[in-house]
Amino acid sequence: MGVKRSRSEAQAVGDDSIHPSRKRARDERSHKTKPRKAVDLENNTAIKKRARAIERLLAHDPEKLPAHKKRELERELAAHKRRIADAQYKKIRSKMISKYHMVRFFERKKAIRIAKQLEKKLAQATNDDEIAKLREDLHKAQVDIDYAIYYPFMEPYISLYAKPAEGEEEKAAQYLHTERPPMWALIEKTREEGKKALERLQNRRPAEDAEDEGAQDDGKKNSKKSKAKKKKEEEEEEEDGGGFFE
Repeated sequence: MGVKRSRSEAQAVGDDSIHPSRKRARDERSHKTKPRKAVDLENNTAIKKRARAIERLLAHDPEKLPAHKKRELERELAAHKRRIADAQYKKIRSKMISKYHMVRFFERKKAIRIAKQLEKKLAQATNDDEIAKLREDLHKAQVDIDYAIYYPFMEPYISLYAKPAEGEEEKAAQYLHTERPPMWALIEKTREEGKKALERLQNRRPAEDAEDEGAQDDGKKNSKKSKAKKKKEEEEEEEDGGGFFE
């Protein structure tokens, strides 16, 4: 009775009997990886998961990555971070617009009403001093209109008009001759550059340092919640298999 060969010996004999070209093709197939599933760019959660996965890979052992692959991953990470920032911006912008919609609406209507009253008085005025005073007031009212419309969406709106005391009649003078917030002067200056400049001001993003301070404050308030959420997302990634070169 013959001696049974071990599995390793049998495998070695089998490998030797295979033609080199076929063996090379087999090895190439065994190392070939399935294409990675494309990230759903409409899904912010999927984008965040992919960005975190790239960050982990780059931080783990960047020296082992081929240079071209590292550059590709860095470019992809930068693009995902922009998408995440844009999504966050749109979310906060929508919230801020909703929050101050009513006060902006009422102040714009009030400023339009005051401007119409002044235009009517100006058309009837004959005294030079009175005309000059009415023109000055009309200019203020027109800036007030633009203030209510073009005040930056991403910044807390500062009201122009204080409510009159109880029993006190509303008068244009009491609104036009009160102190204006700093943003009013900026809008007055920007009006000279035209509507496009006002729209850029309206849609400007907060300064980066202000964003960083806000992020730090939010992080302190929600640290426990953030950690729990991060842990849950990591568990989901482990369940999905979350590889890069699948």
